[in-house]
Amino acid sequence: MAAPDPAPPRLLLVGDDEWLATVRGAFDTPRLSVASSTDEALDRIRNARIDCVISALTLPSGDGLDLLRALRADSSTLPVVVYAATGDEESASEAIDAGVTDYLPADSTAPAALRDRVSRAIEAERTREERDRRARQFEALFDDPLSATWLLSPAGCVRRANDATRSFTAGGTGDDDPFWERPWIAPADRDRLRETVERADEPSTLTLDCADDGHAPTTVEIAVRPVPDAGSVLVTAVDVTERAELADELRRSEELHRVTLNNMTDTVLVTDDEGRFTYVCPNVHFIFGYTVEEIRGLGTIEALLGSDLFDPAELRRKGVLTNIECTAIDRAGREHTLLVNVKRVSIQGGTTLYSCRDVTTRKQRERALSTLHGTARELLYAEGRGEIAGIVATDAIDVLDTAGISCYLFDEEENSLEPAATTDALDESRALDPIHPGDDHPVGRAFIEGSVVTSGDLLAVPLGDHGVLLAESDEGFDALAEELADLLAATAEAALDRLEREAALHERDRELRERNRELSRLNRINDVIRGIDGALVGAETREEIERAVCDRLTTDDRYRFAWIGEPDDEGVVPREWAGEGRGYLDAVSLEDGDEPAVRAIGGDPVLIGNVAEGFREAPWRAAALEHGYQSVLGVPLSHDGFSHGVLSVYADRPNAFDEMARAVFLELADTIAAALTAVKQRNALLSDTVTELEYETRSESCPLLALALSADCEVALDGVRRVEDGVLAFAAVEGAPLDRVVSAAGETVAIEEATPIAERADGGVLRLRLSSPFVGTRLADHGATLRTLRASADDASARLVVDVPNPTDVRAVDGALTDLYADATLLSQRERTRETTADHTRSAIVDRLTDRQLEAARTAYHSGFFESPRACSGEAVADALGISPSAFYQLNRASQRELFGALFDGTFTIEP
Repeated sequence: MAAPDPAPPRLLLVGDDEWLATVRGAFDTPRLSVASSTDEALDRIRNARIDCVISALTLPSGDGLDLLRALRADSSTLPVVVYAATGDEESASEAIDAGVTDYLPADSTAPAALRDRVSRAIEAERTREERDRRARQFEALFDDPLSATWLLSPAGCVRRANDATRSFTAGGTGDDDPFWERPWIAPADRDRLRETVERADEPSTLTLDCADDGHAPTTVEIAVRPVPDAGSVLVTAVDVTERAELADELRRSEELHRVTLNNMTDTVLVTDDEGRFTYVCPNVHFIFGYTVEEIRGLGTIEALLGSDLFDPAELRRKGVLTNIECTAIDRAGREHTLLVNVKRVSIQGGTTLYSCRDVTTRKQRERALSTLHGTARELLYAEGRGEIAGIVATDAIDVLDTAGISCYLFDEEENSLEPAATTDALDESRALDPIHPGDDHPVGRAFIEGSVVTSGDLLAVPLGDHGVLLAESDEGFDALAEELADLLAATAEAALDRLEREAALHERDRELRERNRELSRLNRINDVIRGIDGALVGAETREEIERAVCDRLTTDDRYRFAWIGEPDDEGVVPREWAGEGRGYLDAVSLEDGDEPAVRAIGGDPVLIGNVAEGFREAPWRAAALEHGYQSVLGVPLSHDGFSHGVLSVYADRPNAFDEMARAVFLELADTIAAALTAVKQRNALLSDTVTELEYETRSESCPLLALALSADCEVALDGVRRVEDGVLAFAAVEGAPLDRVVSAAGETVAIEEATPIAERADGGVLRLRLSSPFVGTRLADHGATLRTLRASADDASARLVVDVPNPTDVRAVDGALTDLYADATLLSQRERTRETTADHTRSAIVDRLTDRQLEAARTAYHSGFFESPRACSGEAVADALGISPSAFYQLNRASQRELFGALFDGTFTIEP
């Protein structure tokens, strides 16, 4: 069977509009396309892959049989199902003759049956394709010209053989005889082969030695495997004679190579008792530079390693001598230091094995590391960059074995690498001018790239961000020299880093002293802030808050002038001010977008450190200078996204507001704005007269409307309160099962959690956790109250009723609402007197409860916990709240105690 396709099938519906309207609903797949004519259908099939065509019998131009014949002319396998709204047995017969996959009369077939027929047609086509694919794979395997292949019956008789089997047929038997009776199979192997074929439940292999009359013996590898679902066995035979011979040859040479490889370090040589070479390792040129033939041409080992390398008597006595140090000259005349191990052996005429390891690099490294150790001690006490450069240049002569050394140090002010220390040898051979980092020079490239650069006889090594070490040698530099130069550079870099850290510490001490002075200034600012905070606590009106802020800021000449303004249609209008220079507000235009207060009211603080800069180009700067102002700070008064205006402060010295002072004023501005918000909210609660605004919105950014549309129901807000990172709300649902609404809430972006509280036959109550911003809390920040919010899927809209107490600005409330819902339409606006007795009574109760007690009481109420008999147990309410039953009962008892306390201790009275 074909593997199931995880993707939805690609379907093409072909018919008129009425037929398409009937059939389209039967298929729930996003990969559905339609066509109304034969040409359009053929065009879609040629330009995109289609898994099945569902066609009407009658099309607007032509009929379904024309389409079917055209399809079969191009493809004989594409499934085509005719779904005939009209037709008879003759039409069905014609469709079958034309190659239709399935034919269904519409009057006797339900949409589910049509879907089933289409699925079966697609599955049958996929099964056929999979079967054809497997057949092609089998044929390709069977016809492999490199191996002889037979297809056997379970009894071992040959059903089929490929062309490659002809090499095995000389003197063969008939196809009716068992395969293992072939004459080229030795009698001793026939039983093994028969058992393997008869038990071919799993693939297996065996190797046979075979011989035909008049032919040389061959080695054959036979693979036996079952053919699934075919009741057959597949046997392949491959001539592996050459491979067997190679394996045998490898085994013969293994003894020699095992001894050699077990003792090899770098280069291995074997000699006889006379010192003549019997084996030379192929990698001999890595140390000595000679080829194997050239080494043999030297005659004896003494010509390569010298005489008197070891005492033969000692070797005979011990059998092995290790770590014999000697020197040897390679073909190029270079001297190498070697460690040689000598061992007595007996292999293919050889009696002595020499294992040679080149330790020249290690010896050089040891000498260089000794020099570097002394360099590190000297650099530990160096006190200047020039002294470090001199030490590095001097010691580099011994480390790198060259007299041409220069140390360049980077000059940040000049942006160049300056030669700080140079040996005489290099000074005589080169003109050592400053080098720019961008110059095409090894020094410049090494500094920019941060890596070693070699160029001919020059070696440049970066000293981190401090400079570059340059060395010159007529013989060039090998990998060891680069490594040693890098170690020397790292040592110098560490010393230069130490100097830089010490300089940074001195600078940090200076900065700390400066910061202490700044903290002293900040403490004076904080004294002002604390005084302002104290004044804000006792202020009950906006005017008192603004007056206290301006007065405190200009007390004791800390700041020369301060004022608070609010935006209007043309600019900024001053509300309160204090200090010297009231005439400044009359002298400048507060409609000028360049004035700091006007710029700050846009949302970002504005700091002017020096008013005198460019004062001729800005009229407000000239006016500020005339009134003695040298620096200005304007900060917006905003809290939770709501703006109350701007605070602008002026000082009589430049740079009076550093970053720390700016941060303090930003916090102060938030505190002032929060106090103004609290005053506005308190005035809203105390006002008896309210303006009632009714709005309508169709914006799905309203979470309750999005929920109502998704669940096809009506949702009404029934209580809301702020919680951490969001809003907790209760919502009454009508017109839909509660589980469907909860499911829809999970797909609504602004709803983070939905918990059923009370379920009725056609609705219930949900507790919703909503993400911010929420319209109710946004309106509360502006002093308004969201009285009702009801969303309905019937008219795809939400109605909001908002109470705006006097004297709150209705325009600000309207702007806050339309910021959230741009399409919000004001339906009505009316004045009304609030029912203060009921509101104050309810407030008196609610104020006695904590947020958690109020949430538990509201959840229990909506769940039916207080009904008789109870519609919901305390355990179920606790589960909805995510707390233990005992915690719920404690909250419930505490709420009841506060309720009865409010009733009996005289907090409020219930009037008849």
